[in-house]
Amino acid sequence: MMRAVFGQDQLVADYISNGIGEYFSPPYVGIGFTRNGRELCGGALFNNWTGSNIDVSIYGPGAMTRYALGIGCRYAFKQISANRITARTKRSNKTMQRLLPRIGFIFEGSLKRYYGPARRDDALIYALFIEGAEKWMQ
Repeated sequence: MMRAVFGQDQLVADYISNGIGEYFSPPYVGIGFTRNGRELCGGALFNNWTGSNIDVSIYGPGAMTRYALGIGCRYAFKQISANRITARTKRSNKTMQRLLPRIGFIFEGSLKRYYGPARRDDALIYALFIEGAEKWMQ
């Protein structure tokens, strides 16, 4: 059974950072997920809160279950009253490009050479609004 881990923001940030190769600066809120009560199998890191938008970085095979999506969406839309969640992924990450729209994210555009000098290093930007997240919060 999957369980959520709260209050371990640095642990979750390190887990995601090691997994995707991106550094995160506090402040952030990490929600980790474990199946055995000890080791993380997934996580979501929320940062860059603007008062309306919150960015999310997701990593791990346990990070995109219905349970995990519900917790993340409730945190963003109910607890901090975000108007949107923004996710970005590398153009080369075809798995996330297929997955994000399936869970309600809408493609908005790209940031050229965000991750490096090549086209494959462009960042693709996706947004999730509360209307697209309602099914996960039930």
